[in-house]
Amino acid sequence: MPANPHIHAIRPYQPGKPIAEVEREYGLHAVSKLASNENALGPSPMALLAAQKALAQGALYPDSSAFSLVRCLSERHALSPGHFVVGTGSDHIFMLLALVLLNPATNAVISEYTFQTYAIAVHSVGAELRVARSGPHLGHSVDHLLAAVDSGTRLVFVDNPNNPIGSYLDRCEIERLLEHLPPETTLVLDEAYFEFADLPDYVSGLAYLDRYPNLVVTRTFSKAYGLAGFRVGYGMTRPDLADLLKRVRLPFPVSHVALAAAEAALSDEAHLARSRALVSAERPVLAQGLARILPEVFTGAGNFITAKTPIPAQDLFQKLLEHGIIVRPLGSMGLPEHVRITIGLPDENRALLKALSDILV
Repeated sequence: MPANPHIHAIRPYQPGKPIAEVEREYGLHAVSKLASNENALGPSPMALLAAQKALAQGALYPDSSAFSLVRCLSERHALSPGHFVVGTGSDHIFMLLALVLLNPATNAVISEYTFQTYAIAVHSVGAELRVARSGPHLGHSVDHLLAAVDSGTRLVFVDNPNNPIGSYLDRCEIERLLEHLPPETTLVLDEAYFEFADLPDYVSGLAYLDRYPNLVVTRTFSKAYGLAGFRVGYGMTRPDLADLLKRVRLPFPVSHVALAAAEAALSDEAHLARSRALVSAERPVLAQGLARILPEVFTGAGNFITAKTPIPAQDLFQKLLEHGIIVRPLGSMGLPEHVRITIGLPDENRALLKALSDILV
């Protein structure tokens, strides 16, 4: 059966290994998943209660406009509702952007080590994918990104903080990138880990939305809000582009259960504060422990740490599975000697360090 030839260029996304699969394969009953940057504290109790109440409306289609959630987001970010597009995770927004702004005569630019879904979105519409070399510490390089842009570039994807390295572009670098991009090139700032970026020179793209019409900022409820299984994300941009994105979106992209959970999670400031505090406290402790065992550690601005391994990352990944710990080997992202480790609960982080010491020291 003939298929769209562009699809053959797509490398399937490789998710983290599920807990249930590891339990089956290794006969374990307690597995720590430190692979997918999920919230170690889980969802807000308020979000779970709202989701349970929403189940009673399971026979009805959800609100396609996500009116209530958008109203809350509008108040939170001081933007009119017309600036928002809600989708099934921020991944959905990337696909919509590709559908609206790309075609086989155009190109998009990404960094060498970055979130894999950008490439999937670009290839799915047959556009050219340009990969800019990373900076000296494997993160984004504004110089290399700009060098890859030409008159045919319609999208530049920048995850800030970056996944998988955890680095970020500071205020000066973001401003330099925005100032030098041509007006027909849209910058997509993926801020999936925004809530964990607590450094003084980090700035959100929201500070520039009113000055740069060629800017899109995306956020997700999957990380700090603990709703990865509910699949809710959103983009913020100028209303005319938001309108175009909504035209190619599926009629009912997010379930009413997920919408209710997201709205409740947004209102639970205490749970968000606990989630951020856990990462803020455990990130340096885990980084210091890893530095005593592994040859190079990248302490970033997200809820994870990436490190270089003294043995092939895939081998270390397999050995850790035997200890009931799932991490993320980064061979699929072009880093076969690196693993990404989600910051877990204190006991999980200590168990990881002990397992690594037992395996490598």
